Amino acid sequence: MARRPRGRLPLAMAAAIITAGCAQPGLPESASPDPSPATSAPQRSRKPPSSSPKEPPPGEPSPGESGEDESATGASFKPPAAPCRVLSARTRTALSLETTERDKRAVACQWSNDPGTAPPFRFRDLKVTYDPGFADTEAYAKESFKQKRAGDYRQPSVFGGVPAVKGEIRRVGTADAGRHFDEGYYVFFVYQVAGARRGEGRAVLRKGNLLITISASGADIPGRRVSEGRPIGRATAERMIDAVAEQVLAAVR
Repeated sequence: MARRPRGRLPLAMAAAIITAGCAQPGLPESASPDPSPATSAPQRSRKPPSSSPKEPPPGEPSPGESGEDESATGASFKPPAAPCRVLSARTRTALSLETTERDKRAVACQWSNDPGTAPPFRFRDLKVTYDPGFADTEAYAKESFKQKRAGDYRQPSVFGGVPAVKGEIRRVGTADAGRHFDEGYYVFFVYQVAGARRGEGRAVLRKGNLLITISASGADIPGRRVSEGRPIGRATAERMIDAVAEQVLAAVR
């Protein structure tokens, strides 16, 4: 029987966590496939609907004046024209990300640190991808999100096994689900390539017709043998994702 995790999540990323493939009971942000209980059917009105729009009650904001993000309204969004410019210089400096590489095959960018030339080596990579999909519609994005989540929950990398942590994202950084994005999930896993082990956290967010993926990965190698490397932990990956989420979402047009 799974046991309730002690304490609060260590960072601003609020997610319903499932560890080692077992759901943690009692969490309010459950990653249950059935997100809400069934409700009773509404009673049919006997009066025909009015053809004229209703005026909002006194003191209530009119539609479009609530100040909330349009992500929950089914609006169509476009990825940023220059994805490598979505992070401020201050944020890149805070995360020690000195190099930038644009992905030529997708609307994506990767930032990396300078690991140095002598041990101990410290590797940190952050990648952001904006995917409008082939159809560029919200219906297509919803289905793509569902399929991507199912795949990542099973095995997020061809080089690794099942994720050590997975769950629904309710808040990442200062961004809230339902206001700044529609839905999201998170996985953390460790994988190995050519004897080198790395830890990676991945947040996938849907904002209307766009899927936005933020990945943070890395390892610490005390000597010159990559086999001695220690993958970054979940807290490090979440801290990097939290630090950039607001800017990544704000760059959407």
